[in-house]
Amino acid sequence: MKKIEFTAKNTKEFILWLKKFIAIDQSLLLEIDENDNKFCAKVYNEERSVVKYSEIKFDDAGLIVKKVKDPKRVKVGIYNIARLMKIMDQFNDEEFSFIVNYDEISGDTTEQAGITLLFKNKNLKMTVECTSLNIFKYITDDLFTDTIASLDNPVAKFELSSDNIEKINSLCSLDNEFKFMEFKNAANVYVSGKTFDLLIGENPSKDNEKEDSINIFKDQFTSIDNEKYHVLMGDDRLVFTSDDKTTVTVISMVEKDD
Repeated sequence: MKKIEFTAKNTKEFILWLKKFIAIDQSLLLEIDENDNKFCAKVYNEERSVVKYSEIKFDDAGLIVKKVKDPKRVKVGIYNIARLMKIMDQFNDEEFSFIVNYDEISGDTTEQAGITLLFKNKNLKMTVECTSLNIFKYITDDLFTDTIASLDNPVAKFELSSDNIEKINSLCSLDNEFKFMEFKNAANVYVSGKTFDLLIGENPSKDNEKEDSINIFKDQFTSIDNEKYHVLMGDDRLVFTSDDKTTVTVISMVEKDD
């Protein structure tokens, strides 16, 4: 069995990063990339209508990694994200060790798979069993970048501020008898429900004769973190890219019931 060893003092940013995925699924296939010194993950809902990718550097996560001669990309199956967050929170008062024990598994391909996660300081030691990679359908980097999040000819590009995200969520909760929300692109870009139309951007180059629109479920929009985004609107999906490009969320359109 091999291991990745981290030293940590404060992992609150890492815990907040893990929280990004809970709105979509309770389980997570976490990837530890020793070459790029980062954690990354891609998660999707049951219908595959929402897919989120996010990454965080080890340093930003509050972790210092022990250097190795042969760096790997290790896949770690986490069955319950919230439970892992609570366990990590037990260790944030002082410096602790975070050790990922992993092994090579062979199937159609050879992979490095997490076996256990060990957290320990002078007072406390806790072990988390990793879940089998078989419960996850893996999305490769290329599949996400080149297919899922790729829009060759977007019909609109606009900015979405954290203030507007808060406003949209508030309006959606007031419009609670209607399960859909709509992004509309004409001379201006609006987000609409049954009882509201919120202006979120101007599009002076847009041909006013034609209005493009996409309907999504309101509960899918809750997967968007409260950050600033650059948004691409296509014929069948919306691609939200965070300002620092570390998080990308793709939401597919739904056919609204008449």
